Parts: sequence; C-alpha cells; structure tokens
Amino acid sequence: MFWLKIPLAAPLLGVLCCCGVLSGCGLEAGEQLVPVTGQVTLNGKPLTNGTVAFRPDSAKGNASLHHPTGAIDGQGHYSLAVVRKPGAPLGWYKVLVFADANVPAGTAAHPVMPRWLVPVKYTSEKTTPLAIEVVAAAPEGHYDLKLSP
Repeated sequence: MFWLKIPLAAPLLGVLCCCGVLSGCGLEAGEQLVPVTGQVTLNGKPLTNGTVAFRPDSAKGNASLHHPTGAIDGQGHYSLAVVRKPGAPLGWYKVLVFADANVPAGTAAHPVMPRWLVPVKYTSEKTTPLAIEVVAAAPEGHYDLKLSP
C-alpha cells in the first residue's frame, strides 16, 4: 500500500516546493527599497527608448541578489523596480543601459542583432563606466545618467 501514499503526497510536495521557490524571489529580511528615478541623456540629449539596469557591485559591498531595472520613456526618464515593487535596495551598483534601434519603444525584443543607440561599453558590467550608490535620501538628479561616446 506504500504506492498509494506517494500520489497523495506528490501534490503537497509540489506546492511546498513552489512556495519555497517563490519566497526566495522576494526581498530579504531587512532589505528596504528606496525610490530610484532619473533621466538618461546621450551627448546632452534625452535617450528616448531602452532599459536601465542596476547590477549590485560586490566589490563595493553590495551583496543584494536583485537587479533593479526600468524602461526609459520618450523623455529619457526611468524608474527602477525589483520583484514588481518600485525602487531598489541600498548600496553600490554598476549601471547598464540598453537601447536598441531595432526595438521601437514599448515593444519586445526580437531575434535581430542589436544596433545600439548607446556606446557598447554601457551594455556590460565589465566595461560600463557608470557606478551609482543607491541611498535613502538622494538629492535631485542623483540618479541621472549622462552618457558620452
């Protein structure tokens, strides 16, 4: 009769595993989110589409597992979010900017080689010159990104 117990236990085990996986995707205890909004400019002009992604900088003590990300709107503004919640955890980040001329604003990516609107150095953690500390009370313009060639 042991085989009868396995089919009954399997759905419960599946539910428990899913709960464990989903809870791991949330914020860690004590990890707070603060608002992060700014404007992206390239050569002094607003970048009108793309995505901004913050990657935790472990070399500067940021051990967060989250990668706050936000879309760039038509005026170059972005707002970050993690786990479907607005903001980003405190700490230092390397900043990446992705803006592909092949992907019009508001549409999904497609399988074509990107034609970057920004210098490729801004698309990799290893080469981006942008680094920002997310702080509790950032002054106006703290998260503005000024890209240059």
